[in-house]
Amino acid sequence: MRERAALLLLCLAQFVDVLGVTIAVVGLPEIGADLGGSGAATQWVVSGYALLFGGFLVPAGRLGDRFGHRRTFLAGVAAFAVASLTAGLAPALPVVVVARAVQGMAAAFVVPSAFALVLTLTEEGPERVKAVAWWTATAAAGGAAGFACGGVLVQLLGWRAMFLVNVPVCLVVLAFAPGRLSGHGHGGRRAPLDLPGAFLVTGGLLAGITALSGVAPAVTAPAAVVLLAAFAVVEARSANPLVPGRLAGSPRFLSALAVAFALTFATTPASVVGTAFFQAGQGLSPGVTGVLFAPFSLGVVAGSAVGARVLDRTGARVSATAGLGVVVVALAAATPAVSTSSTVLFAVSLAVSGCGLGAASVAATHAGTEVVADGDRGIASGLLNTAPQLGSAIGTAVIGAVALGPSPPHLATGLVVAASVALAGVLAATGLRAGVSSAVR
Repeated sequence: MRERAALLLLCLAQFVDVLGVTIAVVGLPEIGADLGGSGAATQWVVSGYALLFGGFLVPAGRLGDRFGHRRTFLAGVAAFAVASLTAGLAPALPVVVVARAVQGMAAAFVVPSAFALVLTLTEEGPERVKAVAWWTATAAAGGAAGFACGGVLVQLLGWRAMFLVNVPVCLVVLAFAPGRLSGHGHGGRRAPLDLPGAFLVTGGLLAGITALSGVAPAVTAPAAVVLLAAFAVVEARSANPLVPGRLAGSPRFLSALAVAFALTFATTPASVVGTAFFQAGQGLSPGVTGVLFAPFSLGVVAGSAVGARVLDRTGARVSATAGLGVVVVALAAATPAVSTSSTVLFAVSLAVSGCGLGAASVAATHAGTEVVADGDRGIASGLLNTAPQLGSAIGTAVIGAVALGPSPPHLATGLVVAASVALAGVLAATGLRAGVSSAVR
């Protein structure tokens, strides 16, 4: 019972952190109208969070391995609460942007350690499969529910509610988690930290995500390439690399990362296209748009539950392939919905794609964790969360340029590109065949 309560609290914290990536999207016009600022300036309310969240996941995961995941988790939740309160009470747009960036960094410390604690709380076998399914469902549903929650909160209570709602949730986690997690995640591995590797990968990811956000790409894109190339060189020569060779050399783990990347590359931009379709194309309000995204979130939860059962019977490769196939079919169905301006068909396609996203995410996450040694759970979680964050960032940049860049927008073209990437993910899923996990322990 105590373990279930702890798992619930960990999933709740994860849900709020991932929710933060998308919750502000629908409310950007209201923030700009209230506090002033151009569309480009208000966009940093979303981009700043995603930038710091994606950029710090890998080093934050390794710090949790070293200093203890329980300690890192609680510190991250506390920082997230303070940043949320600051954003919700902010008197000016720059304060909101900075507070959101701090939120993103705090979330980067919460998520890897929370997942490492999930693995610590459960035993190998069906119990862990169920725990990973719930964890994956809350992560995918959090990202999907951001559109719905943001729209409803803005419509009913105003944009500040999008950030203030996090505060009581964080306080509940901080009040109950210490007792539920006592005895778990205290001792970290005391090997020396790879500080050069941490600085290089963080700088490379920050520069890359900044370039994809359209900020000085002529400078930030080459900087990302140089920093990440230097990271690879440093890792190869380090006695205690940030990313252990047993993970970097595992085909199963790399395939799990590729599947996670392809899933969010395809589905997150499709949600952005959906927002444009509902609001700009159909003239719907933020509140109605949020409600139309609710089936997507429910589909993710349902897909995760079904995916856990399929995974237990058929294995990760079949489960991930089936889930990705469902995403491809759903995105293909959304294309005529755009052409015929069918709100109902587009909403249904979103719900179906959510089912595929949930099922495939469970399979990829489970396959990735099967080859993880106890002392590498934080870094593995950081990588498994970084892959979908990069998929979202790169997919939004690429598909956003294809779909929303032209005038008039080519929404159907963006959906075709998204479906093509999901189809490529099916090829990556072939690497999820069962392997010998003990080799890395």
